[in-house]
Amino acid sequence: MLFLLGLQYFALVFSCMEAVQIFPTFKDYNKAKTDLLNLIESFKVNRDLPMIAGCVRLAFHDCIGKYKCDGCIDHTNRGNAGLKIITDRLNALYDATHKGKISRADFYALAAVVALTRSTFDAPVKYLGLKDFKVGRGDCETSPNQVQSVDPPKGIDGTRKTFKFFKDEFKFSVNEAVTILGAHTLGRCKLENSGFVGSWVDEQFSTVTQGPFTLAPTSVLDNAYYREIIDVVPWIQVTINGTQKQWQEPDSPIPNDRLPESNRTSLLLNSDMANSWIIEPIDKSGSVLCSPASQTVQCSPAAHRQAFRKQYSVHSAAHRQAFRFARDNALWVKEFTEVFNRMIEMNRYVLKKAPTK
Repeated sequence: MLFLLGLQYFALVFSCMEAVQIFPTFKDYNKAKTDLLNLIESFKVNRDLPMIAGCVRLAFHDCIGKYKCDGCIDHTNRGNAGLKIITDRLNALYDATHKGKISRADFYALAAVVALTRSTFDAPVKYLGLKDFKVGRGDCETSPNQVQSVDPPKGIDGTRKTFKFFKDEFKFSVNEAVTILGAHTLGRCKLENSGFVGSWVDEQFSTVTQGPFTLAPTSVLDNAYYREIIDVVPWIQVTINGTQKQWQEPDSPIPNDRLPESNRTSLLLNSDMANSWIIEPIDKSGSVLCSPASQTVQCSPAAHRQAFRKQYSVHSAAHRQAFRFARDNALWVKEFTEVFNRMIEMNRYVLKKAPTK
């Protein structure tokens, strides 16, 4: 009897320990922001700050799964490839200086928000999500590692699967999914991580003037991604590494993996094309039966598949939203800030506004 009571006591203690939330003090919160900004700056490569895209991608992947944003990443999941270098850097800083003062989940989310803030230092429209940041996220029991219960979305997925993922995982509408996908304006794809090669944006549509002291387009949060989707037509599919399809600009038929980095074109994935067109792959490589042909006639299927003409010749339900964002950078930054903040606030605990004094 005493033994059973003892077990119940320890079970109660451990359950209470698990339920304890960490709410950082103003001093600890400010130090975390400063340390994270310094970390991001310390890995600058020419005009690029790759930790900006890395931290934002990490926050998104951290919010996938049962407990949402919980400071845990499954590095054995192929969809998370490339994130370990980001978590290694963040975890080293967290474990050395911030452990016990702020949860790891808060630290990961804060890293993304600090990164987004830094990304618009030179831009005409500023990201202001930091002022609404909330704290109190709980870490998973095995933080910083876990076995992931939900696979991240795949770049070869078509319109239906792309928007289904965001609806099922985050309860996002199509318009909200289009909004969050704009984060692809940051960073680039690497063959060893995703199987794709190239960046989504280049200098063509950047809102920041090119110069030795301004950030590269791949580190700037702006609507260049939507400009690429809406204003560059037609796109063509090419095969990367003989295995996966990606879309490249029409005057660049040579796959990016066969070109030196300086000669590569911007790219889109099927999941990006879904922001404007109905794209449905017919095989595991991501091949589709049509290509956007013009701004008035978007897709034409192969001659022997005329029965599918109606399905493939219309814009997707997302097109209107992508078009709005392509024409209004300030609108997209505002709506992205709202949707992104709502995503990173998903956790099993009730969060509180970050301390201001």
